[in-house]
Amino acid sequence: MNQGMLFKEEEELTQLRETEDELARRHKEFDDARRRIAQERIEMETTMPPLEEIQVRMRRKKHEETVSRGEIANIRRDQNRSLMMLVLLVAATAALVWWGLRVMQGG
Repeated sequence: MNQGMLFKEEEELTQLRETEDELARRHKEFDDARRRIAQERIEMETTMPPLEEIQVRMRRKKHEETVSRGEIANIRRDQNRSLMMLVLLVAATAALVWWGLRVMQGG
């Protein structure tokens, strides 16, 4: 009976040690996280905001991209119109050649 009681006490002691180790590990994680957050806050406070010139450059680049997209759309539209005109001219030429051949044949 004495042996069974010792075994239970050892088991409880082992569980207490495991719990203590887990708490120590969590405490260390908490300290590390607190240090990391403090470091990030210091870095954020010491970082300079972007200069106005950088913002102006970014707006200009965005504007140029938008304008170039519009120009591309205009060029495509012009090319499509030109292609349609070419197809119509070829069709008209073919019709005139066909009509001319019919006239020459006396038909």
